Amino acid sequence: MAIIHLSDSVGAGGRNVRPDVLAVQTLLTHRGQRPGAPDGLCGPRTIAAIKMFQARFMRTPDGLVGVNGPTWQRLVHGTIPGLHGPGAAGPAGGGLQLPPPKPPSSGPAVPAKDPSMTELLPKPEKGTFNAGLKAVSNKMMKEMFGNPRETYSQDCQAMTNAKLKRNVVSESVGPFKATGLKPAVASLKQVFGEISIALPLLAPRIGTAGMLCCRYQRGSTTAISNHSWGTAIDLTINGILDKRGDNKVQVGLTLIAPFFNKHGWYWGAMFGTEDAMHFEASVSLAEKIKAELS
Repeated sequence: MAIIHLSDSVGAGGRNVRPDVLAVQTLLTHRGQRPGAPDGLCGPRTIAAIKMFQARFMRTPDGLVGVNGPTWQRLVHGTIPGLHGPGAAGPAGGGLQLPPPKPPSSGPAVPAKDPSMTELLPKPEKGTFNAGLKAVSNKMMKEMFGNPRETYSQDCQAMTNAKLKRNVVSESVGPFKATGLKPAVASLKQVFGEISIALPLLAPRIGTAGMLCCRYQRGSTTAISNHSWGTAIDLTINGILDKRGDNKVQVGLTLIAPFFNKHGWYWGAMFGTEDAMHFEASVSLAEKIKAELS
């Protein structure tokens, strides 16, 4: 039987030393999660599996397995068939004896009874998501893309900017059809392609409350919503919108946010006024979109 040690942190923001990642992937598989192939590489699928596991006992899954921390302790203890010895112990996390890992079952990647995906967690702590990403400003968007139209209200209105209009497409991104600037829609296809592989039962439960929508930001008569440029999207889980401004977020949104972050989408849960259903192009993605416009 293999003996597993954890010498450093694994997951979102972790050191992710390859043997440690492999240990966590092996344990996650034994605990019924689906972190992907046990390759020792910590990608979105492994982080999503860590968060899925943490959602069972943590109010705010952070996607990080610390040395001898609560997530590691729960991974090494519990009802793992063939478990021997005391589990993690001491500052280096100790050793754990496991039988050869079994491949994940063909069962669901999320709990069979799945209202848990719309259960609410506290707003994530600062720095948990959007690492390395910067939110765009109205000034930057206007300078980069121009004004989508001449006048705005709180209601959706049509885009009138001819250059932007010719770059707008309505295409399937996987679980639904989205309308926005072509490079932004193409990026969403990549995001949902990865989500469908990592979270195959959660992916089809994701819907949209809209992408392109020329209007002011909620409660403002001056600031333009980033939906106006077709570079932001609002999402639902099981048809349910996450309530804006209550500092709580749906579990399912915490699981898919790392995939959006990977492709340059900034998660609105981290705004001053929490808006967890909202994802928008960050500065880096907006620059890429601009470069690809015709």
